[in-house]
Amino acid sequence: MSADHHARRTKLVCTIGPASSSPEILEALIRAGLDVARLNFSHGTHEQHAETYRLIREAEAKVGRPVAIMQDLQGPKIRLGKLDGVVSLPEGEEVVLSSLNDFVGTRERLPTTYPQLARDVRVGESVLLADGRLVVEVTKVLSDEVHGRMVVGGEVTSNKGINLPGSETSVPSLTEKDRVDLEFGLKIGVDYVALSFVRLPNDVKVLREAMARHGRVVPVISKIEKPQAVEYLEAIVEVSDGVMVARGDLGVELPPEKVPPIQRRCLRLARAKAKIAVVATQMLVSMTKNPRPTHAEVSDVANAVFDGADAIMLSEETAAGSFPVKTVETMAALALAAEESASHEQRHDPSIFAEEVQADHAWAISRAAVITAEEVGAKAIVSLTQRGLGPRLIAAWRPRGMILGGAHTDEELRRMTFYWGVRPFRVGSPSSIEGLVSAVENSVLDSGLLSSGDTIIITSKMPFAEGIRTNMLKVHTLAE
Repeated sequence: MSADHHARRTKLVCTIGPASSSPEILEALIRAGLDVARLNFSHGTHEQHAETYRLIREAEAKVGRPVAIMQDLQGPKIRLGKLDGVVSLPEGEEVVLSSLNDFVGTRERLPTTYPQLARDVRVGESVLLADGRLVVEVTKVLSDEVHGRMVVGGEVTSNKGINLPGSETSVPSLTEKDRVDLEFGLKIGVDYVALSFVRLPNDVKVLREAMARHGRVVPVISKIEKPQAVEYLEAIVEVSDGVMVARGDLGVELPPEKVPPIQRRCLRLARAKAKIAVVATQMLVSMTKNPRPTHAEVSDVANAVFDGADAIMLSEETAAGSFPVKTVETMAALALAAEESASHEQRHDPSIFAEEVQADHAWAISRAAVITAEEVGAKAIVSLTQRGLGPRLIAAWRPRGMILGGAHTDEELRRMTFYWGVRPFRVGSPSSIEGLVSAVENSVLDSGLLSSGDTIIITSKMPFAEGIRTNMLKVHTLAE
């Protein structure tokens, strides 16, 4: 399978790990369709991530296509501590989970990395071990111990994940480790930050405040993987630049049958507010070890596209899989095929957008640009931007024609690689409408994106300066 990434609209997020961090593989991934590279800070050292960042930028320059880099913070992931080999926990047996992590665990007593465990759980609640494979029902809580009965038994080893689906955890979404990692990520130049285990809108506010203290604020992608996040979903979408449906922990914390409707709701809310929506986890997980996806995975990718995802993500498939490049090629081809058969009956329906989005005059110009482009048969809508709002609003309408996002900084060009259907191109900062048109014409013709005689719609702002919102639309035919 292969697909032209220029024709594909849905963007691909690829996790970089041991299987994909060499210069040759990174270059091949970008050529295959990678748009956003994910650095997972649950693994690896700062030195390793800095080297990966450098290699991605080198591959980006070699291919000649901008790539965004997203730092994914670990968040307050709770785990078992060190165990004495493989520990068997049969169904019906009693087990003790300790709030302490200063001993080697056995069948009788297991250490955890969560000091507040005994404070946050209650009798009758469930504790899930090994990311949901084992289930403990809490029977007694002491000062630093939680006693329980194995409802679903099995085997566990050191450092396996723990989930507390019925508990209100007190640990902050942004941990001390995250704060150190965040400072490092901002310093090396990441374009996006993904915040793990978001529960409340205030978690996003805390992250932005931490960024501001470091002198650099980048867009935030909030990961939806906790029941509390689902409860406050609309408010979280409102304060974020995008959301990621992280189906791994979400499917552990909630009954699995609830995940698909939550995914659809996330995608619809994000589009209503013209925010980025990402679907993640196990999309082509069988390709970690096999060169072809399952039929169920093919349908999963297609349904994410049908439901309007801006981007779809690969995790272990590209980080540790045997076929990282083949997996990206497959994902790109599946996304393109789904786009070609997707329904567009809501293309011009303003009711799908939130009231606060519709109240912005930039939204009205974006709508006018999409409608005008189709009425006059324009080849592309060209939106000049400094902060990405114009291209993002146009993309939310899902127009049939090409969307070109013009900017003059590397940071903005890379940011737009996350936007559905937007193809970034470099253009100078104009000082007049005539200069704007001339700069756009020269850039798109020189880059080969368009040809002489093509009609385009241009949206921008005049004067082209900070604080000015999109305020101009022009129909233009490129010079013969």
